[in-house]
Amino acid sequence: MMPPHPGQPVDAGGLLRVAAFTDAVRRAGACGHPIHLSGTRLLVERDTGRLLDDPAPARITVRCRSRRATVCPSCAALYRLDAFHLIAAGLCGGKDTPTVVAGRPRLFVTLTAPSFGPVHLGPGEHGLPRLCHPNDGRCGRWHPAGDPLIGTPLDVDGYDYAGQILFNAHVGRLWARFTVQTRRALASGAGLSRAAAAKQVRVVFAKVAEFQTRGVVHLHAVIRLDGPAGPTTTPARWATTGLLTAAIRIAVPAVEVRTPACRRITARRLVWGSQLDIRPITTEGMSERVVAGYVAKYATKAAETAGAQVGPLFCRTCTGRGTTGRAGRLCHRCGGTGRRPGIDLDRLSGHTRWLIETCWWLGGQPELAALRLRHHAHLLGFRGHFATKSRAYSTTFTALRAERQHWASAQLALQAGVDPAAVAVLGDWRPGVMPDER
Repeated sequence: MMPPHPGQPVDAGGLLRVAAFTDAVRRAGACGHPIHLSGTRLLVERDTGRLLDDPAPARITVRCRSRRATVCPSCAALYRLDAFHLIAAGLCGGKDTPTVVAGRPRLFVTLTAPSFGPVHLGPGEHGLPRLCHPNDGRCGRWHPAGDPLIGTPLDVDGYDYAGQILFNAHVGRLWARFTVQTRRALASGAGLSRAAAAKQVRVVFAKVAEFQTRGVVHLHAVIRLDGPAGPTTTPARWATTGLLTAAIRIAVPAVEVRTPACRRITARRLVWGSQLDIRPITTEGMSERVVAGYVAKYATKAAETAGAQVGPLFCRTCTGRGTTGRAGRLCHRCGGTGRRPGIDLDRLSGHTRWLIETCWWLGGQPELAALRLRHHAHLLGFRGHFATKSRAYSTTFTALRAERQHWASAQLALQAGVDPAAVAVLGDWRPGVMPDER
């Protein structure tokens, strides 16, 4: 990205990304939970190994790099910027992704959860007020934005809390089966076998999970069609936006995941909700920047959207079991409860507390042990990553961070008056005090 000498071309896109990040750092402010490190930084000549500066002990702070806005707003803002660049690179090119992807079939898809019982409704689309269930007489009130009743059940006793937790826990598997069904429907629509279609078209995606106010996960995804070898190759002519749209509409209702029965819980058939939103990504309306900004916005949110502002519940000594060792002795740290000491759920709303307690109870059922629900009770059963993508969609978060590290190393070399291409910056950092403070 930084030219080692005046004759080398400059990566303009990389410089713009670094400039945007530097500006975001200035506006975001200091990290809320900085990590203090002590050690040395060395500037070493690559060919000879000669030290070019004095390796004096130093102390630095690095960011916590939390993506959750409720944990560290500053680092979350920077993560959101990286997510924007990652999504935008897959839509218009940049950072090792060719610009030809802007002309590929691309869709912005929202997959929703089914209903687990009627809940209180807030403002409708564009923030317009609406009556809450006016026809059945169970509410009929206007709930303004921010009303704590929004998303809570009308009938707590009849609400399917177990079904909602199991849906959250299986969202990843539902998505995986959705991608398989989409490829099958795409091949069928072209009159080809899956193997033959895979030699002509590749389906790639980037998606983010969003918690609804009722505490259930929806998925927002960018889906793109590439050639068989990735973004550098052109898909077959039959691979159009219309065919991809039809394939998705066929795939969604065909997806299901079945869960085993356990004590007081019957076997479940989990499916996507009936609300399916598919929008083509164009230069107008639903543009690349609009989609990238929309997806990046949700990359920094978690279960706190549903009011679950609490850390992991399980005791790390007994991993939530309440007992340790083969003899099954009570855990000395949690006293046999399986929960981390100091956890207080009383400050949460009743609906959120019920979801967490249901997740914890389900995590103790032998038939559902593989889901490790007690480890994910603070996320209401959701076990996946909030932002994921296909390997061939675009760049990675690691590559974006490495780009900035390369720029920072080049700046150090320039300050020392040496060629950045001829030196390496080596760091030896560790938590704790400096050597002269021991």
